[in-house]
Amino acid sequence: MPTTEDHQAFRCSDAARERQDPMLGTAPPQHRFLLVEQESGWAFDGFASAPLPVEVRTEAQQRAAAVGGRIMLIRRPGRHPVGYRRAWCVVDTAAPTGHRVTWGTWSAPSELLHAVERLEELDRWDRQRAAPPDATPGDDETLVLVCTHGKKDVCCAVRGRPVALDLASRWPGSTWECSHTGGDRFAANVVVLPDGATYGGLGVEEACEVLAEHHAGRPRTAYLRGVVGHPRPVQAAIVAVHDQLGPLPCGSVEAVGSEPLEAPDGVAAASLVRLRLPDGRDAEVEVREHDRPPARLTCQAVAPKVSRVPVPGVVRVLDPR
Repeated sequence: MPTTEDHQAFRCSDAARERQDPMLGTAPPQHRFLLVEQESGWAFDGFASAPLPVEVRTEAQQRAAAVGGRIMLIRRPGRHPVGYRRAWCVVDTAAPTGHRVTWGTWSAPSELLHAVERLEELDRWDRQRAAPPDATPGDDETLVLVCTHGKKDVCCAVRGRPVALDLASRWPGSTWECSHTGGDRFAANVVVLPDGATYGGLGVEEACEVLAEHHAGRPRTAYLRGVVGHPRPVQAAIVAVHDQLGPLPCGSVEAVGSEPLEAPDGVAAASLVRLRLPDGRDAEVEVREHDRPPARLTCQAVAPKVSRVPVPGVVRVLDPR
């Protein structure tokens, strides 16, 4: 078992780079997010320990979870005092165009429940398959979230904060630090919303170039962990389309469905994923998942853990023109 000294010396992102851990398929599985501005004092479990009344935290978490939402803390890079009113932002990557990003403000903790109401409203629209004709448009402005959650994992702070500062120097209005995104060992991690693209393994040298390419509709698949809101095999298939048929803008490849396949010997699981291309043609990708040897996947891990990695095959375009 690792000792205290081991924990102080071990860095999961260094170890992952040495092992060449694959990043594919590791974007957050949620497609709805509630982002709450909190300038400092992020505890290990983020919003769950935010300095808010327990009843507000509990209600917000329960109601957000009921509609598949994920609550994260955000703050501006560097040291900036937050005013009396702070921001909240609801993002739903699957919402109708013009309604995917909604901003609000709060000072009294109970005002955060207005943001939860927006999450629930978007869930109703999803079940009804459309926004009401009289729905007030939100926004689709881009947010760039850089995980810097040091109390969750040291690597997120050490690698994330320089990247956040660098991105903020070029895109000051859209760049935020955020709490845990998952995939600590892939720090620095960047989530671009509402596109949903999640990049990992970034350093200051690559981050601005990768984001500029993303904005230009040319996602750099070498750093693309996946797209939020999808299970692991579907994320892998989407990235495979971008890699093999691109460049294609993020969000232009639609997941249509997937079905399990019989896994060959030595394969943990297999799926056939169907997608729709920007030109309206359909495509399919067989994705096989493999278990990696046990490894310490976070800086605070006390024992090795197996990770499952999706490996997409060749993209087959159906009814090619």
